[in-house]
Amino acid sequence: MTEGASRWHARSRLGVEALRFGRSLIVGGGGTLLDLGAVTISIRLLGLTPTWARVVGLVIGCFAMFYGSRTFAFRAQSDSAVGQAKRFVLSEIVGFPLNILAFRGLIAALPWVAPELLSLLANFLLLVTYYYPVRNFIVFRTKEPLVVQATPPVASARAVT
Repeated sequence: MTEGASRWHARSRLGVEALRFGRSLIVGGGGTLLDLGAVTISIRLLGLTPTWARVVGLVIGCFAMFYGSRTFAFRAQSDSAVGQAKRFVLSEIVGFPLNILAFRGLIAALPWVAPELLSLLANFLLLVTYYYPVRNFIVFRTKEPLVVQATPPVASARAVT
């Protein structure tokens, strides 16, 4: 493999990973909208405390996140949905208390900010530090190598010598 082709492959792999992260952000955005709606309804209409409303939002968001992550963000339908669901549940068992702790810490640090906004911030902080890496490398990992579907640039005559 020439040096140019090697650099192209590295850039292509980075591009594929960036697209995967972008799709994950889209799925996360949808799950977060459901989560935020549930938190808002739970606090404003049902009268739940912000922490319990957060629990309701996380549970509702989890269902959307699993389906969206599996089918769109990571495109991991070739592996067993049962195995992925088990890994997803285990990752959520760890992530759920982390999310609640982050949310409660934000409420304590920023009591003048609406809990719904702090819920969004907690989600984002956990997405970057925990959820995306765990989903990418553990929950929806694939056994197949990463396939880059474009072709490398043609080597010039000088590079071949």
